[in-house]
Amino acid sequence: MSDKDNFKRRQFLRVTGASALTAGIAGCSGNSGDGSDGGDGSDGEDGSDGGDGSDGELELPSSYPYGANENRIQDARAAMEEAGYGPDNRFSLDWLQYNSPAWEEIANTLRARLESVYIDMNISKADFGALLERTEKGEMDAFTLGWIADYPGIRNFTQLVDPDNTVYDAEGASPNGARLFWSEDSNTDPQVRSAMVEAFDEISGNPENTEEAASARGDATLRLEKLLWESAAMLPVYHSVEDRFWYDRVDYDPPGGMGVSRAKTSTSVQGLEGSSTLNGASATFNALDPIASGNTASGAKIMDMFDAPFNYVNGTVEVEPLLVEDYSTNDDLTEYEFTLKEGVQFHGDYGEVTADDVVYSIRRLVESSNSTNTYFPISVLNIDRETDEDGNVVPESVAVEATGDYTFSITLREPFGYALEVLSYSAFSAVPEGIVGDIEGYDGDMTFQEFSTNPVGCGPFVFDQWESGVGGEFRATAFEDYHGDAPAVENIQDAILSDPNAIYNRLLNENTDAGGIPTSQFDPGLIDLTSQDGAQQTGTYGPLENDKTINMSRTPTIDTFYVGFNMENVPKPVRKAMAYVMTRDDFVESVFKGRGESAYHLTPPQVFPGGGDGYANHWQGE
Repeated sequence: MSDKDNFKRRQFLRVTGASALTAGIAGCSGNSGDGSDGGDGSDGEDGSDGGDGSDGELELPSSYPYGANENRIQDARAAMEEAGYGPDNRFSLDWLQYNSPAWEEIANTLRARLESVYIDMNISKADFGALLERTEKGEMDAFTLGWIADYPGIRNFTQLVDPDNTVYDAEGASPNGARLFWSEDSNTDPQVRSAMVEAFDEISGNPENTEEAASARGDATLRLEKLLWESAAMLPVYHSVEDRFWYDRVDYDPPGGMGVSRAKTSTSVQGLEGSSTLNGASATFNALDPIASGNTASGAKIMDMFDAPFNYVNGTVEVEPLLVEDYSTNDDLTEYEFTLKEGVQFHGDYGEVTADDVVYSIRRLVESSNSTNTYFPISVLNIDRETDEDGNVVPESVAVEATGDYTFSITLREPFGYALEVLSYSAFSAVPEGIVGDIEGYDGDMTFQEFSTNPVGCGPFVFDQWESGVGGEFRATAFEDYHGDAPAVENIQDAILSDPNAIYNRLLNENTDAGGIPTSQFDPGLIDLTSQDGAQQTGTYGPLENDKTINMSRTPTIDTFYVGFNMENVPKPVRKAMAYVMTRDDFVESVFKGRGESAYHLTPPQVFPGGGDGYANHWQGE
């Protein structure tokens, strides 16, 4: 598996505006132009913000400079005219987005506004695979994308705008940042680019869990966010929330800010009256192998059937040992030693979980040609390894080693303070050693396709049945020998649906015990949230068309949806013009029906220095 395959990672994003259960990776990107329309694209800086690239001190805005929920058409027009654009010299901006009605509505609104400031915006849509391919090649001017936290840390978001991490066509590069193409030849002040690199280096160079390191990361993050404003390379739009709904018959503990795909049903569902089967609805998915899980729908199933070394407690940011009993690390945070719990059993006849199983599982994640999740062990953890001249990982060179029957070690190439959080990700789930012969040294008991459709894990539920595709069904049964707390229900049964009406009607007909309501069917006027625990609110929703009022929770998720630009194509005046007409509050309320909050930073409030108050004070300049 090549290191360069890492940016083809799944980002576990919901398709905004579609079904609340429709899982997708919300990438949007748009451009096929060469940046020549409306100017030569070579000196598009207007010099009004942050200097002209000279040796003088860089001046940065003290607050968000483009207006809070203001449609500042006059400022947008002035920025364009100052750069030489006008009625006879217009800029053609190609916008590519995921096939999402909500984002299409936003795009149409922006297009109408930008038309009066000499920008012609061409909107196109693509499915996720095509979207990744086109943006990877830089075949866009503007694009939309959403990023949900892989781990709840500043670096997980700020790495998206580290300039060197955004250039996908550089020789030998294997980036995993936003597709901004923020190269040294891009349309930006070189002083701003250099300062952005320095700010990210300060964040990544202080991984320790100390007050001094946290302070250094925090100061660098505040500067990086101001540099992002100054460059207008990326325009954060909103941070989303996850709404969950359930009938009184379910004793339900709604998952936290890492989302439902990071929570086990055995934890969130603590009881069910009148039935032994928990009924729900699921989006479509293609694989149930942890190394190939591609969206939130499959991720949630894998959480129920498999266990990873660590676990996010009910989808919160709290991490607990799951398969691991104890661990230690060196002072540099590059070497980790783990001790497994003894007696943990796999499903079926595969026996006890040992260190050899964990090593095999992580090797598959890195080395298998079937792995779509190499991003996590390589780009995030950056496990030490050897590569050949083509950049492919040399088999059996990954620095994961069984040091005893129940002990194993992992060595990283550089310090990283969130290793335990990343090892909570379902891609690191344990599978029986040698069950699939898709890495060197193993023949396998079954093929990848067989395992992916008949998985064997050690989680709280055992796979029972999967009829794939819309109209199909997924079933799992409680594992009697589970090493943790036993599930409160005997069975899980999900109908596989994609149509928002069908998903909503299933809930309305009480065939779904707990689930989501698609935005198209959601009515903000029916909300009555009366209690709050931290950031999570709970209350009721209704009455529904069936005259029943159901329980509801609303949880801010750790994510950011944004508009980005191909910096090699789009001059700064064009980027600023869009920033001036981006009315976030209006979009959140009218398009997303209040399911989110306006974003003025890339870093979400939950991980921003100083939390939500620090977030608000910073963009407001207080």
